[in-house]
Amino acid sequence: MPKDYLERRVTSQDGLSLYVRDYPGPADSPHTPLLCLGGLTRNSKDFAGVAKYHSRTRRVICPETRGRGHSDYDPDWQNYQPATYVNDVRHILCALGIHGVVVIGTSMGGIMGMAMAAAMPTVLKGLVLNDVGPTVRVDSLDKIIDYMKNPPSLTSWDAAGRHLRAAFEGEYPITEDEHWTRAATLSYVEKEDGTITFDWDANILKPILADKTDVHDLWHLFHATRRLPVLTVRGAKSTILDEPQLAEMSAQHEKMTSVVVPGIGHAPSLAEPASMEAINGFLEQF
Repeated sequence: MPKDYLERRVTSQDGLSLYVRDYPGPADSPHTPLLCLGGLTRNSKDFAGVAKYHSRTRRVICPETRGRGHSDYDPDWQNYQPATYVNDVRHILCALGIHGVVVIGTSMGGIMGMAMAAAMPTVLKGLVLNDVGPTVRVDSLDKIIDYMKNPPSLTSWDAAGRHLRAAFEGEYPITEDEHWTRAATLSYVEKEDGTITFDWDANILKPILADKTDVHDLWHLFHATRRLPVLTVRGAKSTILDEPQLAEMSAQHEKMTSVVVPGIGHAPSLAEPASMEAINGFLEQF
């Protein structure tokens, strides 16, 4: 079955090969391209549904951050930080000849989107923040960090599904084992020896563990988005983006709208009806 995207490679400023899924969309589309940026451990597969849907009307770009998926792992773990990732995005957009984008950013990808508003103000036209805000409490990441600390060596995809379920069952209303197994295929990988493990460089965790900051204040980046339309998607059960922070974001950003996805923790998949309806409506202006 032919793929509905092109697989591209872009060389970063420091020589790493970065993988990009490029969904071309209609050649004569008047709509602004969509740039999808994933979470801390995630890759382009997370956005397959979003990209396929929106590529009917516009170009959609889904890069894999260095150290994730098909992109090269960085030999220096200290480069695993948002400033490096945003610079990689700059190179990718330049290489692909894209001069303006709307960003959908999940978790860390949303932080990258806010940083783009400050670093690339003429490029960013609009922003969807998926379950992330400008105050990041490190203790809210404890579940994710504990999960990342122990890369598994599993013998089947069913076992991978059980491993994922044990870590995150409370975040999603998923009860069937087969759905957890399918979810595992998005962020685990089968190695040459047949074992299954995480599809990212274990070293991406090192900068987080080395940073002793309890609360990261990114309000200066959020304020850089105030000239732009912003949509914030929050999982109703999320502890990473809680209700008080969402309310404060709304109070400080006149062009921000928001939607809360019922029954979901961190982070919405963006396939939920509430997410899809909000994003589809938001993108109509671009």
